[in-house]
Amino acid sequence: MGIIPSLFAQQKTKIRFEGANSMKNLNLDEQKLIRYIGNVRFSHEGTRMICDSAYHNPDENWFNAFGNVRINQESSTITGEHLYYDGKTSTGKIDGNNVKLVSDDATLTTKTLYFNSKEKSVYYNTPGVITTEDSKLTSLRGYYYDTSNQIHFAGNVVMENPDGKIYTDSLSYNTNSEMAYFFGPTYIFNEQNFAYCEKGWYNKKIEQVSLQFNAYILSKENKVFGDDIFYDKSTKFARITGNAVLVDTVNQAFVYGNKVNFWEDSENAEVSGNPHLVKIDNNDTLYLKADVFKIISKKDTITPDSTHRFIKALHNVKFYRSDIQGLCDSLIYFTHDSIVKMYSQPILWQNENQMTADEITIYSKNKKLNQIDFIGNAFITSVEDTNYYNQIRGKKIVVYFSDGKASKIDVDGNGQAVYFIRDGEILTMANRSESARIFIVLKNNKISKVTFKQKPLSNLYPIKKVEPEDITLKGFSWQPNKRPKDKYDIVPKNFIIVPAEKGNEGRLKILNNEDIQHIPFKEESHRVENYAKPGNLKKDKKQDKLNVKGKSRKPLKFKDIKR
Repeated sequence: MGIIPSLFAQQKTKIRFEGANSMKNLNLDEQKLIRYIGNVRFSHEGTRMICDSAYHNPDENWFNAFGNVRINQESSTITGEHLYYDGKTSTGKIDGNNVKLVSDDATLTTKTLYFNSKEKSVYYNTPGVITTEDSKLTSLRGYYYDTSNQIHFAGNVVMENPDGKIYTDSLSYNTNSEMAYFFGPTYIFNEQNFAYCEKGWYNKKIEQVSLQFNAYILSKENKVFGDDIFYDKSTKFARITGNAVLVDTVNQAFVYGNKVNFWEDSENAEVSGNPHLVKIDNNDTLYLKADVFKIISKKDTITPDSTHRFIKALHNVKFYRSDIQGLCDSLIYFTHDSIVKMYSQPILWQNENQMTADEITIYSKNKKLNQIDFIGNAFITSVEDTNYYNQIRGKKIVVYFSDGKASKIDVDGNGQAVYFIRDGEILTMANRSESARIFIVLKNNKISKVTFKQKPLSNLYPIKKVEPEDITLKGFSWQPNKRPKDKYDIVPKNFIIVPAEKGNEGRLKILNNEDIQHIPFKEESHRVENYAKPGNLKKDKKQDKLNVKGKSRKPLKFKDIKR
């Protein structure tokens, strides 16, 4: 920031009078004073102070200066209308309608400024504005400590630069490390995003930022929540830890986990720590969990400014939707068209049917099930009656859906089927058939018609004489205990789809150009005022007051001063 000068020295010395156009000895309020008028000059511990007129008490080592006050020290200058300076404590107070502190690369403008060379500190408690070549900062109060190179700003702090604006309750900045810390509700705006947090830091040197406590980021198409949102601008890498939530508002997809790594250029992400996903389709919702999610983004080459994403779910994958449930070891989910590919011992349940294969692909149309492909060792099972199971087996099975319900099954390659025949409600016969191609028509999830193509072979068994091996196909395995029962087999009981956007009231006020001064800020132990004490800084509210031996005297009348 480079804003506060080093107006400090170690030894207590007498104020040195260097000259004036005229002078006069006075006795006012039992004080022996010298009145100086015209081009008055003082120096003390390496600091020169100039004004139009002054009252000086050499015995008590203080002076009161008026009119065009200017304080020079090294490369910094302070200007104002009135200065009270105490040489015994090396403290000063300068005020006026336009107090300015100008250094090499910044300017502070306020109405009252205190400085303390013993404490090596500067303080202002009237609204101040700090401007540099490319930034502007306003606050109600400000503190500077030279020994620690710390500047603290408090009360409606607003920082503006080409990257955007920050509104916060308190901000602390180290001029050496260029580390900024902000406390209390903090609102960050730029052209693309809005961010909120209640604690955080920013490293200007290496362009890294961390947002903490109810933190989130909003953009045109996405929302990001987390206990700690970290971003490195140089590498364009982000890391979210603790209760992370990624929201794709366009595709209504939500990803959750305890750790997220995100690469901005590619828009790819990795989610771990009990990750799960929620995808809303019409009135139904998909719930998915795994050990790790990898989110991969690809730009749409046809639709401008559009991105398609697919999610790789790895290990212990499990999902639930009201019309379909499943598990496998790995899965790929395409958010744009809701295609799901399942690998490594996948199992799928749909109504009464259990379905398995080496690989399963699920297609949706108009946000309803449209087709499911089962590739390699495909097997479909459903319960017909106690200990009796309908079974379909083949190299490839395709299930077609109508209005979200299974309507046709196409078995291709080494097709086999076991199904049962009833007389009314009574189970009478079992049919075991084989054919290279089998077509099955379903009604109300029951087999209505079976057509065999290419060298069919069929056997009928009376139900009372059938043996288990006659009606059990190779690969049969009924596993209802693995089936997800509801969404809480996937997500926690206290699950909330989208966390609350805290600070929304303040954000709307800022966007509407309203005053946010009266938004309640939390009075917490980490707030700047709780450790940025001004020490021995003088805080007289009345201008032109003489302080002698700790007693307040009446202010001097301007008529007593001939300028």
